Amino acid sequence: AYADTYPQVEISLHCAASPELAAALAAGMIDLAVIEERVGPSAGECLAVDRLVWVGARGGAAHRKRPLPVSMVADTCAFRPAVLSALSEQGLEWRTVFENGNIDATTATVRADLAVTTWLASTVPADLDILPSGPDLPALPNFAINLHLPKYGTEPAAREFARHIRDGLARRQVAA
Repeated sequence: AYADTYPQVEISLHCAASPELAAALAAGMIDLAVIEERVGPSAGECLAVDRLVWVGARGGAAHRKRPLPVSMVADTCAFRPAVLSALSEQGLEWRTVFENGNIDATTATVRADLAVTTWLASTVPADLDILPSGPDLPALPNFAINLHLPKYGTEPAAREFARHIRDGLARRQVAA
């Protein structure tokens, strides 16, 4: 395990929107970042590709309301530009129900059928529905989960932690 190999290293995990993580990496505030980005050219290493999907309450009706009630975790969410573009292209009106950077609060608004949200398909909780695209909801693009390391100089401990992330995600994909 990583902790056995590097017992002197203290890990601090920072959970933030992908653009915020990219900025923290560029500023040297963090040693590596796992970032969700639209599939395409990236400075990072692609660890996985997943479908961006609409998510709603089990048996809910929020996805049929107009304007469409949408709850995103934060206004800096990596999915936001793709979601808003897809809604605009399909001519669907929408409104923000909740945005405050808290995924638990976003999940609660969806479970209560107050709004829909978008997540990567592999992260949707079992008690929520993946909603099909169609007249009520536009199709969404795939997103990559990319590992980013600093452009200049990565410490051995950070390189090893990156390897553990790669290996862990590879094991997860094999199990799925």
